[in-house]
Amino acid sequence: MTMSASPIAIAAGDRRARVLIKRLLAHLERVRHQHWKALDFPEDRIQSRRAVPLIALEDTGRATAFEHIALEPLAAGDRHTDGVVAAVAPLEHDPALHVPGVHLDVAVKMGLDLRELDVTRLANGLRAWCVRHLVALPEGGSAHVVSVFSTPIRVHVEKTACAGERGRLCIFPNQPPATFGAAVTERLHAQLDTLLTTSADRHLLLFERNSRLWSAGQLRTELEASFDFPELSRVHEIWIADVTPSPFGEDPTFRRLLPV
Repeated sequence: MTMSASPIAIAAGDRRARVLIKRLLAHLERVRHQHWKALDFPEDRIQSRRAVPLIALEDTGRATAFEHIALEPLAAGDRHTDGVVAAVAPLEHDPALHVPGVHLDVAVKMGLDLRELDVTRLANGLRAWCVRHLVALPEGGSAHVVSVFSTPIRVHVEKTACAGERGRLCIFPNQPPATFGAAVTERLHAQLDTLLTTSADRHLLLFERNSRLWSAGQLRTELEASFDFPELSRVHEIWIADVTPSPFGEDPTFRRLLPV
């Protein structure tokens, strides 16, 4: 175990997984008032088999094992979707669309129906609709049709309060890449057993969102629908770290996926 005044401080040479988990620990310390007094790095001392990157010990004596999953880069099903995603990405940085204390997930239906619509016009039309409606939308999910130059665009918005946090806006295709499910399954096959066989009081899984082609909600749906991994019920919490560029240049946004 590493003991220091601040065991969750990021050190030079920390691997990416360790950095993200330490930032999650700082987030939990801030929002849950959990205090971490020591860290253990099994992957550094166990050479005979795969090991989790980090185990954190609280001042209560409870130990939590962490596993980090980053999906391989996924490709959109068509070039037009790539163009739409690139066109709407700057909206996530627009201060006029920011609602403090709220996460906003905006799923935009893409496909053949939008091929004749210029992506810049689409982004401008979507921005205008968001300016008018995002603040007033109720919490939870809601479906809408946005008309952009007489072209109807189906949009689904998920609005989630995050008291005490800045919150952020995410815009993404309403369907993840076709390989998304297989990518999640492959990583769980490779890493879930490592987490669950680690000796600890609790087990926490941290996914890394590094692409605008899929969302936290789509990952939650994939995990809930999976019949291949009944042992997911033994994972105490599943979180996601959104590392897509933040409009405020801050640390990743952390959100708990499961349990809801």
